[in-house]
Amino acid sequence: MLTAFGETPEQISAELHKALERFQVALPECQGHWMISPAPGRWSPAQVTEHVLMVNEVVAEIVVQLLAQTPRLPPSSGPGQVIGGKRVSPERLEPGQGTTWVELASRWQAACERLTTAATRLEDADLSRRYAHPFLGEIDAHDWLRMATFHTRHHRRQLEE
Repeated sequence: MLTAFGETPEQISAELHKALERFQVALPECQGHWMISPAPGRWSPAQVTEHVLMVNEVVAEIVVQLLAQTPRLPPSSGPGQVIGGKRVSPERLEPGQGTTWVELASRWQAACERLTTAATRLEDADLSRRYAHPFLGEIDAHDWLRMATFHTRHHRRQLEE
């Protein structure tokens, strides 16, 4: 499934760039209802953006450590939960009540830069080094960046709704 988001390091990097750019392009359309949930039990655009940001920060850290061949990676968060047929975000990656874009913008840029910089180093990746994703199991640096692309696209579509 993840290879749809690039097979080579160059394709993975290009797909990641595209997903991040398209997400950011979708943000201005949400400003008029930034803190408003579209339906009960759904996140507001502010919460969706904060969640994507937090996930991208974590993925960037994992990929950097995988590429740096850090001898010991931190323990993973364990298997993910599915409630009502829906994957549930790990608690540490759930957003708060909502934060303004002005407050998130610099973190967003830093996370994007860290992800895209890591993507330029994929040629050097030791694909035998893996780290457990809550739903996908043990995946390598290429798959972590593919997952970030998938995740960012998924939530961009929520913003566009």
